[in-house]
Amino acid sequence: MYSRTKSASRAFARLLACALCLAVWPMAVQAADKSQQAYWAGFAYTADAAAVQATTPHAHAVLEKRGLIPLNQTLAQGLKRRPPANLELIDQPVAMLDGTTSATVLAAALDRELVSIEPIGDQYKVLVEVALQALFFDFRERQVIASYPLTLQRIDVQDYRPDNDDIDAIVADLLYGNAATSLSQVLAASLAQAKLPDAAVRRLQVGGVTLSDAVRAKLPDPKWEAPLRATLAHELSKTLSSNTGVGLLPPASGQAIGGAMAARFADGKVYQLKIPEPDYVINLQVDALKNGVIEETPAMKTMLFGAFFTAKVTEPFSGKVYFEQPLRKGATKVVPVTQWQVDQWSASYETLLAGFDAFAGAAAKRADSRGWLDEQKPGGRPLQQQTQALQELIKSCR
Repeated sequence: MYSRTKSASRAFARLLACALCLAVWPMAVQAADKSQQAYWAGFAYTADAAAVQATTPHAHAVLEKRGLIPLNQTLAQGLKRRPPANLELIDQPVAMLDGTTSATVLAAALDRELVSIEPIGDQYKVLVEVALQALFFDFRERQVIASYPLTLQRIDVQDYRPDNDDIDAIVADLLYGNAATSLSQVLAASLAQAKLPDAAVRRLQVGGVTLSDAVRAKLPDPKWEAPLRATLAHELSKTLSSNTGVGLLPPASGQAIGGAMAARFADGKVYQLKIPEPDYVINLQVDALKNGVIEETPAMKTMLFGAFFTAKVTEPFSGKVYFEQPLRKGATKVVPVTQWQVDQWSASYETLLAGFDAFAGAAAKRADSRGWLDEQKPGGRPLQQQTQALQELIKSCR
């Protein structure tokens, strides 16, 4: 009897130990998931005051009028409602850091904006975009760790041509509002599964976007070239990040030129940040933007827009080319007879962004990418092999 009771006690002890292990396991996993920390620094600019007024005039006007303190409060509340799964955000002033120990800082950094107004009959289609990035950097080293690009977008139809005040109101809602398309929600969603790379992870960067002579000739204004190239680099980085889950280095264009960029915060402090050398670089050339009418009736016409671009992925140190292929994307636009003017440039731009997303989807091995890859010319086995190499490259960046 004694030995049986003793055995039963030991069995119960083992069972209890197993139960405790099972109970502790989820907490251990959760703790491991939160092992990465970052100090939340709030909103920041990636340019000086003069450049901000030039690249983001509406955002600048709104921020000057409403201030950064209420914006930072809105962003902090959004991150508390939906905290990152893998990051612990420390809501303490960055000024408390003395730089003697390594600390990661997170900022929502403003890059640029885009406004398009398209007449449709007696109304106007309004497109407003504000580009930012969730920027992680090492405070002691003043070095960028990773960037998750963000784009806030609002499309509206109005009965009158909007003026600057109307555009400012849209930008204010994008920055300060609580809708799903506002900054607080988009930032929280982008960081939901974000992870900081460790030392062994390879770094990926969009090196630059160039335009062919044919594409430059289609620009509504030659002055658009430089900001357009920076915008396209941002959008390519954004779709690569969102599709693959990889935090990229900021694009080597716009405010991040020469391996450095600035971050200016609400307290007036400006930090000059180094951008480390990338292990892999994606360069892209927009080769052509074409369109034509493919069907027409008395009530409407259907237009086909095509975007043609070449993507090249290399390892700068060795010069090895992992991917270099001409790619294309098509999209249709139905134009009612009441629409007396078609903004062909905006339609071409949207088609090009759809092409970027298709390319990023292929890099991430997205389920729907096979159909798009089959449409490419010349395509075939070289495209298949290089796509597989690109997918393996992306794995090394996670």
